[in-house]
Amino acid sequence: MAGCDGRMKERDYYTEFADKLPTDTVILTAGCAKYRYNKLPLGDINGIPRVIDAGQCNDSYSLAVVALKLKEIFELEDINELPIAYNIAWYEQKAVIVLLALLSLGVKNIHLGPTLPAFLSPNVVNVLVQNFGIAGIQTVDEDLKLFLDIEKEVEQAYE
Repeated sequence: MAGCDGRMKERDYYTEFADKLPTDTVILTAGCAKYRYNKLPLGDINGIPRVIDAGQCNDSYSLAVVALKLKEIFELEDINELPIAYNIAWYEQKAVIVLLALLSLGVKNIHLGPTLPAFLSPNVVNVLVQNFGIAGIQTVDEDLKLFLDIEKEVEQAYE
């Protein structure tokens, strides 16, 4: 989860999402959205913190490097074979750069929310959806089911 969730109280999707994640999941984060869930007692997994913070939005590249290194270690052909769900908080223009960087690395099925950029035209949205599987976020419970089902499919493919 990366990006900025804004300061409006009603934008609590990422806090709830982090709180409801299974205790065996790790959150790789960069940007201000983390301030929504840093206060939660998320704990660790065998001494590894469940929240690994790369810094601000501008530091999202570090998270891409982590994903690329995991792809290399596991000798995968495609970064999309990793059991990683991309849940990006859209709030301002920097998120566009993060999104473009992920797309240039070939990452697909990225989810954006809680609102989409107002400047996205229907034609641009269609290209992003058709070519990259971009989608908006839904409710926390719907997204958790979707993301966890995707992870299970990836894991089963490599068992």
